[in-house]
Amino acid sequence: MQIKGSAVRTILDFVKTKFPEKLDEWLSRLPSSVSSIYKGSIRPSDWYPLHDAAIIPTEILSEIAFNGDIKKASRECGRFSAESSLRGIYRFFLMATPSRMVVSTGGRILATFYNPVDFKLVESGSEGAKIHITRIEDTNGVIENRIAGWIERALEIQGLKASQVDITQSLTKGDPVTEITIVWK
Repeated sequence: MQIKGSAVRTILDFVKTKFPEKLDEWLSRLPSSVSSIYKGSIRPSDWYPLHDAAIIPTEILSEIAFNGDIKKASRECGRFSAESSLRGIYRFFLMATPSRMVVSTGGRILATFYNPVDFKLVESGSEGAKIHITRIEDTNGVIENRIAGWIERALEIQGLKASQVDITQSLTKGDPVTEITIVWK
């Protein structure tokens, strides 16, 4: 599985912005295959190996900045990614679009960041939605939590402060799908 360079870049930007005092330690703990990505030029349109470019760096970040809480580190990276990517015209589009439509187009959005990924809106109503991800290479929940954090922050940007985004099933835990349940008000 691969991740787009623009999403990889947000991990580095997240560390630089939120934990600048830990940047050198984080970079020094990255294995050489990963370090070469982060010390080089990350091209937004290029695809990178998911494990090296996103999972390992997030695991290390969780150890040095989140007391080993990989779920929290992943979610916060996802939230930061939404904040970074939803600017300008994208933010305007988000503000002018109903929440259901934002969630229903999520598969197309995800496909711009992850390859391959299978995403399906399985339930949508006036107060929430459920999505299923049926193909993703994520052994410890880094990517599914990153996606949940991205959705959570996107809904907050849209003005839904009471939104709740939960992973109610997980491929990483042996469930047949990763199910993300979204409640908005």
